[in-house]
Amino acid sequence: MTAHESTSLQEFVERGASFCEVVDYLSRRATDGTLTPLNFLRALQEELGISFVEARPLLEYFDPRMRPIADINVIDELGGELLARHRHRNVR
Repeated sequence: MTAHESTSLQEFVERGASFCEVVDYLSRRATDGTLTPLNFLRALQEELGISFVEARPLLEYFDPRMRPIADINVIDELGGELLARHRHRNVR
């Protein structure tokens, strides 16, 4: 799945994006091309309603530049559970 420039993060998630695809989307959207952990947490909170407390444990699976350091299948499974709890929450 790829994100189009005009697609919001919420729409991207609603269409079934995996957690690693969300991270990649946010990385591409970053002004300088580098996604920081703080900007990642902020985007999840502001755009998806996912609290820092809920998302913070997933940062353990990424390096400081938000590159995966664990098996992406594991990351997608754990992150997918988090996204699933927040899908459809903000649909209008």
